[in-house]
Amino acid sequence: MFEPAASPQDLPQENRAGAISGGDDALPPLLRPQKRWSRRRRLQILAAAAAAALIFAADVLSPLDGAVAVLYTAVVLLVARVADRRFVLAAGAGCCVLVLVAFVSSHWGEAFNGAYVRLGVSLTALAITTLLAVRSWSAETTAAEQARMLELTHDTVTIRDADDRILYWNDGAEALYGWTRKEAVGRICRELLETQYPAEEVAKGFAAAGSWSGELTRRRRDGTRIVLASRWLVRYHSDGRPAGIIETSADLTAERKAEAERRRSEERYGAIFRAAGFAIWEADWSGRFEAVEDLQKAGVGDIGAYLDAHRATLRQMASAAEITEANEEAVKLFEAPRREALIGRSMSIFSTTAAENTLAHLLAQLADGAAIVEAETQFCTLRGKTIDVLLRACIVAPGEGWRRMIITAIDLTERNLTQARLDQTLAELAHAARVALLGQFAASIAHEVNQPLAAITTYAQSGRRWLTREAPAAQEVRDCLDHIIENGKRAGEVVAGLKALTKKGAAPKIPLHLAEAIEEAVALMRRELTTGAINLRQSFAADLPRVLGDRVQIQQVVINLAMNGAQAMAAIDPRRRDLFVATQREGAGFARISVRDSGEGIKEQNPDAVFEPFFTTKSSGTGMGLSICRSIVEAHGGRIWAENNDGGGATFHFTLPLEEAAA
Repeated sequence: MFEPAASPQDLPQENRAGAISGGDDALPPLLRPQKRWSRRRRLQILAAAAAAALIFAADVLSPLDGAVAVLYTAVVLLVARVADRRFVLAAGAGCCVLVLVAFVSSHWGEAFNGAYVRLGVSLTALAITTLLAVRSWSAETTAAEQARMLELTHDTVTIRDADDRILYWNDGAEALYGWTRKEAVGRICRELLETQYPAEEVAKGFAAAGSWSGELTRRRRDGTRIVLASRWLVRYHSDGRPAGIIETSADLTAERKAEAERRRSEERYGAIFRAAGFAIWEADWSGRFEAVEDLQKAGVGDIGAYLDAHRATLRQMASAAEITEANEEAVKLFEAPRREALIGRSMSIFSTTAAENTLAHLLAQLADGAAIVEAETQFCTLRGKTIDVLLRACIVAPGEGWRRMIITAIDLTERNLTQARLDQTLAELAHAARVALLGQFAASIAHEVNQPLAAITTYAQSGRRWLTREAPAAQEVRDCLDHIIENGKRAGEVVAGLKALTKKGAAPKIPLHLAEAIEEAVALMRRELTTGAINLRQSFAADLPRVLGDRVQIQQVVINLAMNGAQAMAAIDPRRRDLFVATQREGAGFARISVRDSGEGIKEQNPDAVFEPFFTTKSSGTGMGLSICRSIVEAHGGRIWAENNDGGGATFHFTLPLEEAAA
């Protein structure tokens, strides 16, 4: 630790200035920049040389018997002030040589007398002075290095006397506290900085080891209080009495603020974690991360495909994850008796086939660099119940190899059950609506069936008459039978269409010509259209390929749209009741069917609202007709929409996939 004798105040003026200013003289000789001596130093060396010459002359020429050579010690001391150790040693050796030369020139050949004693005294004095000068230079150099280190450090370094008066104040203290060295030195430290520290703890530390380490607070010049990590070391006089304190301190204010912010962040996270209305748990996926890394190093490019093909590896990865924290909603979700029943458990205990498939998908996304992944899957609770969940996994610290993963799960079980019941109800409503729709054109169907039946009766009667003749006409009878067969088939097709319309379930989709299917649908409505004075026009694209669909369901859509159009024109002038049905190609792979009327149009701001279930503008309507149409069209892979015409009325469009696109 920093010795009291080495403080900047104890250094010679030149070295102290160098230590404070950071000059080159504060460095050891080997670290000093190699540059020419300053003029002042050169003059001092010349003065030392001149003094040595004068002393030599006095020693040789003076008749004095005294030890004139002792004056060479002044030369050594003069050199020691401006030169390094090598020059000091050289100066000492040179002076010894001069002493010997002077002695030989003056006393050579004399018997042993007092001159020899004076020679010994002079040489001894020179040697001692040289050694002390070298030692002093080394001590000063070490002190200067220490002082320079104190100035360079960013920590505060202060030295105080026994009365807490500041003796030393480094640059770090200036920067942190705001007072300059000149302003601080001589002030009482506790008064200047309003220091608050644990006095009893400091006293115990001083009594036990002469030092103390801990935290304290002080006030800066601008009035802000700061927290410091401080170390105090007692300085002693040579007689063992305390001389003061050496202190080094580092500012902890920013660190404490960061710690406080981290604590607040963790508290917020904990509050959200506990209070969230859905399941959250934290898991360690580092084992899965390492397994994925191993696969990538082995050259596996598509992680998802590899895991789908290697189920054993996938199951091992499913086990390589451990729950480290969970909230109460997670406990409820997995039907655990308490939170501790989940902590430390592997996620594989909740795994299902769907969960394994989802895991392969999620790991593939994470391996591609995704930080957040989401999927819908199924888990098995601790009581064996299968639950549907919307799962989201998030990497908390991307650089830690999935060591911390936050997983959230929203229970979709009830929603999916409700959706399934709703789908079933809608299917039943659609079926009921189709049956109800039969009532609207039952008379037309009866009329169409009666026509072939009446024809069959007529041809049968004609055939019987041809047979009762004396000369039966075989050809005429054969023609009558052929007509009977044709009309029987026609009646059968009408009945089959009626059965298909009322049948539950999805009908098979087959290639069919739109024009023929629409013609058949229009034929079923012919009577209603005629009764309503509807002027029907049709336009079919000649080059339109066949579409892929169910004939009866497509006809149901056309009939529903056409009947709605006819009803929309009931209140207008019969001469303006125009219904137009057309087909055309729609982009690549689709055919468009359009049904346009000249009625009052759609009064809703959003025309597509008419396709919502139970939406109706008719007092006796169910609101299911257009909703069923949308379901049928979308089930075929098409779409349906409506728009108002510029000249009045509305047009309904729907698309169906072409057979060539499906191929």
